[in-house]
Amino acid sequence: MPIDPKFQKNRTKVGTETDIAIWGPTDPPETLGIRGTYVAVDWDICTGCGACLETCPEQLYDWMVTPNHPLSEKKAFPARESDCVQCYKCEIECPVRAIRIIYPAPAGWLAWLGWLTFILLFLQLPGGVIYGVIFGPSLSLQTLFYIGCVILVLGLLFVFSSLMYFRRRGKPVEGRGVMATTVLVESGTYGIVRHPQFLGAVLMMCASILISQHWFFVLVGVPPILSMHIWVQNSEELLIAKFGDDYKRYMRRVPRMNLFLGILRAVERKKED
Repeated sequence: MPIDPKFQKNRTKVGTETDIAIWGPTDPPETLGIRGTYVAVDWDICTGCGACLETCPEQLYDWMVTPNHPLSEKKAFPARESDCVQCYKCEIECPVRAIRIIYPAPAGWLAWLGWLTFILLFLQLPGGVIYGVIFGPSLSLQTLFYIGCVILVLGLLFVFSSLMYFRRRGKPVEGRGVMATTVLVESGTYGIVRHPQFLGAVLMMCASILISQHWFFVLVGVPPILSMHIWVQNSEELLIAKFGDDYKRYMRRVPRMNLFLGILRAVERKKED
């Protein structure tokens, strides 16, 4: 059987080895448990083939000797799991599926910012739309109301198109969510802006303001709109680490979230082709 994808919930952390977590049960030499939290290797099924050491672009694995284990006397040890760029190459290449890559949750001030953004987004987006539809726009500007409805649909298209293109073009790891992509997606809405999902969220929040035309939804909407730029910048750093020069070339061709510039560049590329 492959590594338990929910091992952090189903197992207990029983210790550490050079600051890398050990998840039990353990009973050496036959039962060794799982090593790692964000790059996890199930030593009870690892055969020591070395595929992960060969494929990892960040060289985060080391060999660890495991005498008298029934499958192999050496195991892949995720000594530098914090260097993982989520390329999933090791997880894909492992013949016994002993590896699980887990995207680390934001920590520190990023975690607080994430929760704040989520709460304000939840209040602002559906709240503003529902208020405007049921009670009518607060300023009674119907033109802005209809413009907001159009922008809302456009934002939804950008958000859902990102998921669609991830599934079709991103080659996500089998059995994982669409976000576990292994290929850089550059077509569709990703050929217009680099972060259509974030742009879609910003457009929908702006639409909520235009539909409600109420000061409360303006006040609640501004912080999450501004925080989107922080999340985009954080995502850019991870994507550069993951895709390297390919993503840097993509950055030069396609703007971050400037919709009008993105459309202009896409039209120019189409004419050149």
